[in-house]
Amino acid sequence: MAAAEPRTRLVALDALRGVAAVIVLVHHVSMTAPSISAAYSSSAHVAVFSTGWWATLSPLKIFFAGPEFVLVFFVLSGFVLVLTPLRRWPWLRGPARGAAADAPAGASAAAPTTDAPAPPHGYDWLAYYPRRIIRLAIPVIVSVALAALWILLVPRTGDGGAWMAKQGSPDLGIGNLLREASIVGFTGRPDINPPLWSLAWELWFSLLLPVGVIFAVATRRWPLAWVAVLLGASTAGYLLGSEPLMYLPAFGLGALLAANHEGLAARSARLARRPGGTLVWTLIAVLGPLLLIAHWLLRPVLTEPWSELTLALRVPGAALIVATVALWPPVQRMLSGRLLAWLGAISFSLYLVHFPIVVTFGQLAGPEHWWWGALISVPLSLGLAQLMYRWVELPAQTLATRAGTAFSAGHPHPAPAAPQVQAQTREP
Repeated sequence: MAAAEPRTRLVALDALRGVAAVIVLVHHVSMTAPSISAAYSSSAHVAVFSTGWWATLSPLKIFFAGPEFVLVFFVLSGFVLVLTPLRRWPWLRGPARGAAADAPAGASAAAPTTDAPAPPHGYDWLAYYPRRIIRLAIPVIVSVALAALWILLVPRTGDGGAWMAKQGSPDLGIGNLLREASIVGFTGRPDINPPLWSLAWELWFSLLLPVGVIFAVATRRWPLAWVAVLLGASTAGYLLGSEPLMYLPAFGLGALLAANHEGLAARSARLARRPGGTLVWTLIAVLGPLLLIAHWLLRPVLTEPWSELTLALRVPGAALIVATVALWPPVQRMLSGRLLAWLGAISFSLYLVHFPIVVTFGQLAGPEHWWWGALISVPLSLGLAQLMYRWVELPAQTLATRAGTAFSAGHPHPAPAAPQVQAQTREP
């Protein structure tokens, strides 16, 4: 069972990424409905039990929480990207102070840092950078070209409600196309393929990954204090309107989770065996989504600045969702089905290609028949995402791997340090 747990966890995390991508798709489809986009802009005149109320102010908001689930992407990226280097450094395999020092013997068998022996040279940073950049850049460039093609085929008029009006008159000039395709130098809202705004932060964190790894190592001492620092920083970001402070702490929480995963997994296993442990985990699993949409549930009864302050609750909510999937086996098993595995596989492509399709068919259907646009754009987005995954994303991954290997081979690695006489051994 223990040997299969890491694989189940990785499948579940991929599935969570797929769920997040679908929720982003559902959010954008719902915004083509004028009543929902109006309720999204203001809750002042939203009637209880109306369509806008169900989609924005009720607990069902969790299924329409596209911007909120982008933060789940950020936490996932921080967790997965940092976890890989940590797994390959033998000197980090010991238990973290305050996190895994009290882990029982054999508990490390189910932890991600002990799934495979560490290579003698540790993590290959020379291969990482070309691999990561190519892996992200090629699908992004193709998505910008596809979005421009959709706009040329069906020029946007901006008709159909407040949200559709924001999509009118995108700049198809070569300068803007190159700016959106470059992503790293552009953190504003793109107007050709707007979801690319989040890829700018993804790429920045990817480029700064060594800093993220160093930060993750630091959080192994006093992790709860670091959680407080990160949550305080994100809260300040929402109050001040500072995007780096809004978004980067989510990556940091993912990195913190990666660095302390071994101890947290051991504690999770002990909690699950205790009376009431399942109830505690259930409450944690519910608390994450609740915090993620708390701003919307409290929006009708709060005024400024408290309403804006509740936006910061989405950051711990996203972190709790990822932690629940990473640490609680019942949720991992729930997310291990074939459909969710497929959605996880195409999630990046789906995120990249869906927006221009939703806007195009929302405009063609018109505000009074927006659901016709939804019936077409959802399956079409899924189908195009599969094609994008098969013919763009997978070849990009292959090319990225080859480029990373070639770049690393052309730059000799330093000789490995001599092994310590009393090296720590791992549990079988």
